[in-house]
Amino acid sequence: MTNKPAGHLPRFLLLLCCLSQGACSTLGYYGHAVTGHLDVLRSRQPIQAILENDRADPNLRDKLIHVRELLDFAHDELALPDNGSYRHYADLNRPFVAWNIFAAPELSLQPRSWCYPLAGCFDYRGYFNRDSAMKHAMQLQEQNWDVYVGGVRAYSTLGWFRDPVLNTMLDQDDWKIARLIFHELAHQKLYIKNRIDINEAFAESVARIGLERWLEARGEDAIPIRHALVYEDAFMSLVLDYKERLGALYESDQPRTDKVRRKDQILAELRRDYHQLKQRHDGSDRYDRWISIDLNNAKLAAIATYRQWMPEFMALYTATGNDLASFYSYMESIRHCPDHLLQHRIRQYNPGKSC
Repeated sequence: MTNKPAGHLPRFLLLLCCLSQGACSTLGYYGHAVTGHLDVLRSRQPIQAILENDRADPNLRDKLIHVRELLDFAHDELALPDNGSYRHYADLNRPFVAWNIFAAPELSLQPRSWCYPLAGCFDYRGYFNRDSAMKHAMQLQEQNWDVYVGGVRAYSTLGWFRDPVLNTMLDQDDWKIARLIFHELAHQKLYIKNRIDINEAFAESVARIGLERWLEARGEDAIPIRHALVYEDAFMSLVLDYKERLGALYESDQPRTDKVRRKDQILAELRRDYHQLKQRHDGSDRYDRWISIDLNNAKLAAIATYRQWMPEFMALYTATGNDLASFYSYMESIRHCPDHLLQHRIRQYNPGKSC
């Protein structure tokens, strides 16, 4: 799907029709997905028209000018796809474009997967409507799943459409907008079926590399941004460390009742250590809401989906001599490897071998 040209609506609808064949019980979900995406497309308007409109909101104009600069940088300096994505703007009149549901068993960190013919398997299920997402989340909770619902600022159609800039992407600092756009364009650069963890970590790594280069190119005081990134990395490392502790508990021979009790203790320890980390970073409350609401296996699994493989990708980038062209080329050469070999090739850079 990564190399398909953008803007072919009939082909995408054909894909969704194929997805629904043999899955009549979820036909309503596919209808919801088609309707939601078409609503996004219908809301688009050319960014150039907004910039030429004297009555356009000045703040929006500034943000869209920033996006244009980011796109030029992404195409020229990061070799990310230039296929017309993010040349339009859509105001959806809501804070998120979609809501993703993550679910995991009470005593396991293996996320539930939702699989679809052709598209592959994903560790989450997305909804364009929040009420629909919450309804399905409640059904999963009634089945004793740990559940986490997270709002989504943007999503990639992997080049099938010219993805628009959304209002949900712009309500944040400029450097976060930069990282988000680099992340979404990276999905168009590489997509490996059934490996959502690899895809997300690759995109997150490209986004970090791009952000570092963008900060350097701007020549401005980036110290506050770098402090925020250091804090973010420390927080993610803390969460993933506790995920490993929980994983060891779940795989142990302890009785179920002891596992349930110890699970609660470990999560309480995570909250305690977070507050200590927070104080070392000037008391920033950036992650207070995340740590205090619905802290469970599903939420930890969601973090792992996006970050677990990021250290390996950053090390791989270093092994290429910090050369993005070599980094991309190597990933393209191994993308069809079987899972175990793919993982080995990511961990051990060997440009002379593919599969």
